Amino acid sequence: MSRRNRGFTLNEILIALVIVGIIGAAFTKLLASQSRFFDQQNNLRTARSIARSGQNVMFYDLRMVQDSGGVDSASVDGKTLRVIVPYRFGLVCGTNNSTTTVMMLPIDSATDAMSQYTGFAFRNSSGANAGRYTIVTPSQPKTDDRPQNSSSAQLCTGTASGDQQLRTVSMNGRSSTILDLKNDTPTGAAAMAPVFMWEKVTYSFKASGIYPGYYGLYRNVQGGSNDELLAPFDSSARFRYYVAGDDTSRTTVPSLSDIRGIALVLNALSPKSVSNNATVHSPSRIVTSVFFKNVRSY
Repeated sequence: MSRRNRGFTLNEILIALVIVGIIGAAFTKLLASQSRFFDQQNNLRTARSIARSGQNVMFYDLRMVQDSGGVDSASVDGKTLRVIVPYRFGLVCGTNNSTTTVMMLPIDSATDAMSQYTGFAFRNSSGANAGRYTIVTPSQPKTDDRPQNSSSAQLCTGTASGDQQLRTVSMNGRSSTILDLKNDTPTGAAAMAPVFMWEKVTYSFKASGIYPGYYGLYRNVQGGSNDELLAPFDSSARFRYYVAGDDTSRTTVPSLSDIRGIALVLNALSPKSVSNNATVHSPSRIVTSVFFKNVRSY
């Protein structure tokens, strides 16, 4: 009986190698494509996170701005916005010459420590400016005119004629504070008028110190440092403005006293470029609006 030993022919081996090569090339291309897709999605998530973080940071300040006098300045290119931001609220107890005695609600000690007192504002109850706040800016708010524990606390808690008979409030171990707020001249603030302390905050889009060639979002509290909060953004990031009756925001800066809200154009970029192009950064374009909650009476 004969036996035949058979192996692979050269043609069969070549054909198998070609097939394996085709499959390997396709698989390699698939892996590369999936890797680029994953990289792009990760970059998009990062860019979206930058835009949303910028939105959240500014919302905290801008919601508290009053709708009359709350915007201090705005640049014509839409890159810089300076606002008067309340950080502590209370009631006026009385005035004596250039001293206004107030009772302020409890405040977190960290918030108080990080705030830069620049002045105070009280709400008008009558006249042409009823419902609007009068902004008071002492000449030396950081030194001689800074808030001090009141020497006339009875104006708030006393029961005599002219005293307001207010009770102090305590929450989570923090209590109301009775303070004397100084000014260069009498303010004319009425007893029991709402009052707030404020700081002047500037937000701006300008050249990033972290990502050269791109923009960063900066926050500056007057009297403090200029901090780069987030980056990178592209050159189209800016502020737009709403006035009463607007359905859409406008790029031209209106009269500051007419501004009722801000549109935040947060066109962020991923810090990392896409894998197949070192000059391209994935964008995330978010436009959101915030309207001032501290409004006058109409």
